[in-house]
Amino acid sequence: MCGISGVVTKDKNKKINSSKILNLMKSRGPNNQNFKILKSNFFKTYFFVSRLSILDLNIRSNQPQNYNGLTLIYNGEIYNYKEIREELKYHGFKFRTNSDTEVVLKSYFKWGKLCVDKFEGMWAFAIYDQNNNNIFISRDRFGEKPLFYYFDEKNFIFGSEVNYILNLANKNNISINYDKIKSYLVNGYKFLNKNQNTFFKKIKSIKPGSNLIINLKDLKISEETYFNRNIYNFKKNTLNINEQIEKTKYLLEKSVKKRLISDVPVAFCLSGGIDSGTLASIASKKYNRSIKCYSIINRDERYNEQKRIVKIQKDCGIDLSKIYLKNDKNFIEKLDAQIKYRASPVSTFSYFNHLEISKRASADGYKVILSGTGADEIFTGYYDHFLLHLYEIKDNKKKFQEHFLNWKKFIKPMVRNPFLKKYNLFIKNKNFRGHINYRSEFFNSFLKKPLKELFTEKNYSKSLLKNRMLNELYHESVPPILFEDDINSMMNSIENRSPFLDTELVKDSINIKNENMIQNGYAKFILREAAKGYLTNDVRLFRRKVGFNSNLGDVLDEKFNLTNFLENNKILNNLLNIKKIDSFYKKVKYKNSENKFIFSLINLKIFLDNYA
Repeated sequence: MCGISGVVTKDKNKKINSSKILNLMKSRGPNNQNFKILKSNFFKTYFFVSRLSILDLNIRSNQPQNYNGLTLIYNGEIYNYKEIREELKYHGFKFRTNSDTEVVLKSYFKWGKLCVDKFEGMWAFAIYDQNNNNIFISRDRFGEKPLFYYFDEKNFIFGSEVNYILNLANKNNISINYDKIKSYLVNGYKFLNKNQNTFFKKIKSIKPGSNLIINLKDLKISEETYFNRNIYNFKKNTLNINEQIEKTKYLLEKSVKKRLISDVPVAFCLSGGIDSGTLASIASKKYNRSIKCYSIINRDERYNEQKRIVKIQKDCGIDLSKIYLKNDKNFIEKLDAQIKYRASPVSTFSYFNHLEISKRASADGYKVILSGTGADEIFTGYYDHFLLHLYEIKDNKKKFQEHFLNWKKFIKPMVRNPFLKKYNLFIKNKNFRGHINYRSEFFNSFLKKPLKELFTEKNYSKSLLKNRMLNELYHESVPPILFEDDINSMMNSIENRSPFLDTELVKDSINIKNENMIQNGYAKFILREAAKGYLTNDVRLFRRKVGFNSNLGDVLDEKFNLTNFLENNKILNNLLNIKKIDSFYKKVKYKNSENKFIFSLINLKIFLDNYA
């Protein structure tokens, strides 16, 4: 919806180029840019906002918005804002707009920090509270809306994007986080959000599901977690399997309906898999929406889902735009522009391609796009979930044998990771996690000083399967994907929405009985059954997980030489054994993990050229 940033400083003579900052923020909100300077006895505060108009397009809903000593800048969508507005009206509040922004502001005035418990949606906002002499900052439960901050003894700076902070802070105090760089290269994107650190020291992300309160007397920061991540309770669910399917169907329909609320056109990312296919089918068949979809068509047969995309298109009468991957002489230039905008490497090659969807949708006039992020983590979407499920049912010999034979027949032939070809992987060692950063030792060997980073996971549940899923949801898979969804979309003035991350749906899905999660050799069994009647069976019953993935060779210019490219950067020469990389690069064919490694190397070189 918007871009926000702010500075709280003791230095009352600090000069800030407001025009430069607002111009930097323009892609996140091209419809209106504004700022406000607020002064207290000890500090001077700057609030900047750039608006992408989604609800109530009238200028009356521009920001910052003010009310009784409060000033708000806000990025996000509160999908239940109409219900909350009616509750506030009951308490005597009057409204001058039809926006959710005004609802957020008056909810805070009524309920204080407890207002966030009422919100269903995605948000990152800051409220200057003159009445309590503080600034209240909040981020949504799952981190759909990004928010970063920098803090030193004189300044607190925050923003929707890291680049805002780099331009508002003293650059002499900020340096590259080389531990993060090494982790990205060796362990991949699933290690990027194990903590709140970014690729820059002293710049951190605000934890999802938390609030920060900045005291305007002494600049002290207090953090409060409002969302309890321990949402798994195996005793809670008493539904039988048919009741569970009906409830999941109801919650999913409800979530999609909420996320279709918009005063501007809405489109869908369509990969050809069950997740995005279900969302598009519900919108089409349940809510009679004539929908627009965008799909990447891959030349690599491992990732080509065109057949299933076309099946969904024909079944729902979808207006579909296909984006075909091809060798691109401008690949490096495009990647350079992407990295400059985001101030970080791109997590995976998939999100270089994803940017093409945002570009095309924006050119067609769309401002909102829905995607299937989160379904794998709440319904069992990964191959290791089958083995974790076998661990869960190991004591029931009859059930175990049935599920083992289904896994052996339907799943094992599709698995590439050698660890995940062993049905008893977790039965032998329930703490094994080497499949997550598969081949990290090999990639670590290219560093002159190898990375020493142990795998860690949080303890949310006694269930091995559910605990793994919750770690994927909070720390490994979903956070980097949400960042990519947001940054690519907002680079093209589009808002991304994720219906599977509806709070009620997540809580209910993660509490589905373990034995019902996987059935008849199907992961996401409950979701597949809930989608019956909406999603065509050709997609609904397709077992292989393709994923939104691509082959680097599909776009990289054939004349590109990795070694020559890397040698131009002195920092990489100090970090890496370039000669060893040269020998590796001369291979004729690369494995999937090696393609990812090469892409990461290219990213790091461009990132360091621009920011080191």
